[in-house]
Formats: sequence, C-alpha cells, structure tokens
Amino acid sequence: MQSATTVLDRSDIQGFVLRGYRMPYAAYLFYRFSDGPAARAWLADMVDPVTTAEEWDAKPPWCANVALTYPGLEALELPATSLDSFPEDFRQGMAARAAEHLCDVGEDLPDHWEREPPFADRGVHAMLMISANDKGQLGQQLRAFREQVRTAGGLTEVGCQRAAALGGAYAGREHFGFRDDISQPVLRDSGQEEDDSLRPLQVAPGEFLLGHRDEVGQAHMPDPADLGRNGTYAVYRKLSQDVPAFRRFLRDEGGADPDLLAAKMLGRWPSGAPLVLAAEADDPGLAADPQHNNDFVYVDDRFGFRCPRGAHIRRALPRKNPLTERRHRLIRRGLTYGRALDADAPDDGADRGLVGVFLNANIERQYEFVQRVWINAQRFDGLENEPDPITGPGGGEFTWQGWRPRRLKDLPRFVTVRGGEYFFVPSITALRFLSGTSAPEATARRP
Repeated sequence: MQSATTVLDRSDIQGFVLRGYRMPYAAYLFYRFSDGPAARAWLADMVDPVTTAEEWDAKPPWCANVALTYPGLEALELPATSLDSFPEDFRQGMAARAAEHLCDVGEDLPDHWEREPPFADRGVHAMLMISANDKGQLGQQLRAFREQVRTAGGLTEVGCQRAAALGGAYAGREHFGFRDDISQPVLRDSGQEEDDSLRPLQVAPGEFLLGHRDEVGQAHMPDPADLGRNGTYAVYRKLSQDVPAFRRFLRDEGGADPDLLAAKMLGRWPSGAPLVLAAEADDPGLAADPQHNNDFVYVDDRFGFRCPRGAHIRRALPRKNPLTERRHRLIRRGLTYGRALDADAPDDGADRGLVGVFLNANIERQYEFVQRVWINAQRFDGLENEPDPITGPGGGEFTWQGWRPRRLKDLPRFVTVRGGEYFFVPSITALRFLSGTSAPEATARRP
C-alpha cells in the first residue's frame, strides 16, 4: 500500500474520470497490438492529445482518452511483476467473469456478443475514446487519429462504436425516455465538492482513483507507483434497448397510466424526479434542482408504496447504509447509440441502446457487486424472483407495492448485453511509463 495524497493532481488524471464532457458525439475505437515497440510509440504520441482533468479556460471542441486491457498490457511487454500486481478481476476480463461474477444469463453471455470488437475472445488491447461538440469535428478527429495509427504501425483497428446524444423530444434522455445523468458521485479533494448541492454524493478519492485512500482508509494500486497512481478501471458495456417491447409492455400492463408504470419500474419520472419525493406526478422543477433530486433515502418508504422496492434506482443504490454504499458507487459515462424511435412509431428493427463506461477503483467490489447483488439477483430486499425490471434478464416478476399490490409476471427482456471488457485507465505519468518516454513529442496535437 502506498501513502495517499490529499489533493488531487488534476493534470495527471484523465479528464473523463472527474468530469462528464457533455459532448453530444463520441466514437470508441478499439485496437489490437501486433508489435510492442510500435504500440509503445503510439502511446507516446497519445500523451499530448489525451484530455486531462485540468480546469478549462474554454471548453475544447473535442476530447480524447485512452484505456488498455490486460492483454494489451501484456502485448506492451510490461514486466511480470507489474502484470501480477493487477487484480484478478481485471486480469480475467469481463467475458470470463460474466456468468459467475456478473450473473449474466442467456443472451447476455459472451457466446451471443457481437463479433466486432472481439471482446469475447479478448482480442482488444486498447480503447481510444473521442468526444466532440459536433459531428464534423468528430469525423475530423477520427481521420486524424486513424492516420496517426497508420503511421505508427503495429496496431490494427478491430472495432469502432459511434454514439450520439438523442435530440428533439428525447434531448437529454435515453431511448426509454428517461433522463440518465443523475446521482453521479463526486470525489473529495477534486474541487467539485465545493458545490454544496453535490455534498450528498461525495466519496473518498480512493473509491475511484488508484493510490488514494478509500472510504476505509486503504490505498491500492499496481506496481510501480508511476504505473498505478491516479489511474482507474473502466468497464465498457454495450447495452441494446428493445424500445418497442418496452412500450408494448407499458401499454398492455399500464392501464390508464402507462407512464406511471414506467416510473414505478425505474423509480424516477422521465424528468428525473424521484418517486419517493414526487409520488403522484412528474415534477420537472424538482428534477432540475441538484440540491434535492438526490437528497433522499427510503426510510419513510420502506414498504415501497411510493417507490417500489424492486425499482431500478432502488436496486442500483438502496440508500440504506451510506458508508457501505459509498464503497459500491460507480461513475457513469457514455452515450446512446442508434436513432430514437418516435412515440407510437412501429418497430423499425433498428439497433439502439447505450454505450456505458463505468469507472471504479475495484471492479469486483463496485461494478460486479452492483450487477450481481443488486441488479441481476433474483432475491433483493425480501423480494423473490424479481431481478431489475428495466435492465435485468427478463422472465421474472415486478411487484408494484400498495394497499392493493400488483404483481406483474414474466417480464420481457428490455436490455441485452452486446459486448464489453475491463480496461485500465492510466494516468499521464503512467502513459509515459508505458511508452518508455518522459517527454514525448506528440503527432496529433489539439487545434
């Protein structure tokens, strides 16, 4: 265990760890290394373009970030002592841990994942994430970085996932129609905790940044310190959403108020207002108030009359024991992919969903715990055969608690995993360490 710092060096931390860029366009490029020295040279050239967490004088037109898989670190010829210092969850990867540690079943399992990128075969070594303010800027940066890879040699692009925020009636929301940027944790000593409205969401830096103390005073990271400190782990997960099935279910089971059923299943109204504070109707004003839309617990709603005990947000964060639950928090990044399906439009057969990037310092204790114990578990808070009604595997039940409770059975599957992997997000110091340079000259510089 290394001694922990008390103030975060934002210039050494990749930017998307501490801030959501809120850029409407993104692309995720996946590479496989075929030559260690060439791959290290590519990393050296990426040090300058990578966006850090330093404060902006003005928001840039694009941002770029890099992450590496365990096979990628092996291909970079990292010493065995360093490779062995990474935790087992990261070394094994998502495909190997899907069934037992994530409780994925059926179509979520790696045998059913998309072939590109080749996540199921651990054929991905690196991920380059590009975010941009407009589509043209994204295309320009894609061309620039692809030319950089072509020049470097020793890398092969094995997949590209584009994503974009929805517009029109779905602006600021995901494909099911809900706002999806609420309840993000804030790291102490990051500068963001000065906003009093975010106080209920504060966690120790070590819950997300390696080499810093976590909620129980421990600090862990890979060896050596130049490799581990200020890094984190990113869980990449592509989730397909069956919007027609979701809407049919709401129409068939929601009676006169299908929107209320949707809110009961999620635990929030489409605006983001939590049911526990707005049980009867949506409250956009409450949703827009960061001081109150997350400042709640379920102690006065323990029977679930306002927010059902099996609702998605209640499963994702039960809000029973703040200290314990701070150890299971996740920072969520990502965007929707695919075009929105207009309200009342027929099934167009198009693929649409979410590209999720979930940040944590301990994959097993954070992301895997949330999926296995809270989201996918058949038993939860005294409920039986009730996995998450929104993102769970389907086939279970959902209880709408009340004086006359309703039990909906054989829920369809609304969300399906299309692929994913565990990535290490190195600090700027670590990028230099991995590339074998101390002051690299970059070839793709920010405009």
